[in-house]
Amino acid sequence: MATNIPTDLLRSFVTVVDLGGFTRAAQALGRTQPAISLQIRRLEDLLQTKLIRTAGRQFALTDAGVALGPYARQMLRLNDDIVAHFGDRALSGRIRVGVPTDFAHSFLLEAIADFAVAHPEVSIEIESLLSSGLRTALAADTLDICVAVVPEGDVPYLVESALVEPFWAVKDSFHLDPRAPLPILCHPEPCEYASRMRNALRLAGRSWRTVLLSRDVAGLQTAVRAGLGATALTPATLMPGMRVGRPDEGFPQLAPLRIGLFYKHAALSGAGHGLAKHLLEHIQRSRSAVKS
Repeated sequence: MATNIPTDLLRSFVTVVDLGGFTRAAQALGRTQPAISLQIRRLEDLLQTKLIRTAGRQFALTDAGVALGPYARQMLRLNDDIVAHFGDRALSGRIRVGVPTDFAHSFLLEAIADFAVAHPEVSIEIESLLSSGLRTALAADTLDICVAVVPEGDVPYLVESALVEPFWAVKDSFHLDPRAPLPILCHPEPCEYASRMRNALRLAGRSWRTVLLSRDVAGLQTAVRAGLGATALTPATLMPGMRVGRPDEGFPQLAPLRIGLFYKHAALSGAGHGLAKHLLEHIQRSRSAVKS
């Protein structure tokens, strides 16, 4: 017989994680601290595993608690989508959203602009950083939502993600002897694109040299079109004057990237949830268009 997990138990668990403690979670959810503790114990009983270990006022997630995070956030997102769909209420308020310089800056800005036009009572502030900076800003509560590249390992506040296939981008007239070191262009470390380029070249037995570092994708695009070298891009960032580097030219296949939507459920407003849903749909439609 299937076990049904009440969403209020998952919300209590995620709120404890997002706000950093049982007392803050209780205040946010309008409950007492013992009530929140009881809900966590009920969830642990349902899943037959320990999720949170406490020591005084400090707590730490077990491996099972870490593993539950993405599932819980996805279920809460679907629950909140249903409520919003049938709620039919005007959205208002302020949202601080982060978009990555290392994915598709203009692509996401268009989606945010569409949302702003549809919801004029919502005030949106946008910050653009490398993905690692965006995740740090979200953790520090200086952003409400961000879209960022998902690194390997445990990533806090990840709600949903989609795989994107990066590729080598070069100037349309680019030509280089496949035996020569490949000049590559990338973001400063840590950079998921740079690690994929280096790993692919290493596995293929091809040498390379880094000729340019740029913190924004526009700098890399300009350098590619100037013919300085090759970089890794995604479909939404390929510009006129560029083309995709082919395997027969010595460009090995790059490992996929995960693009993630991040936010803290406990701190997100109705307007923030609406924008998060819109951004996720925009990313998914883009992936479908690329595949078709």
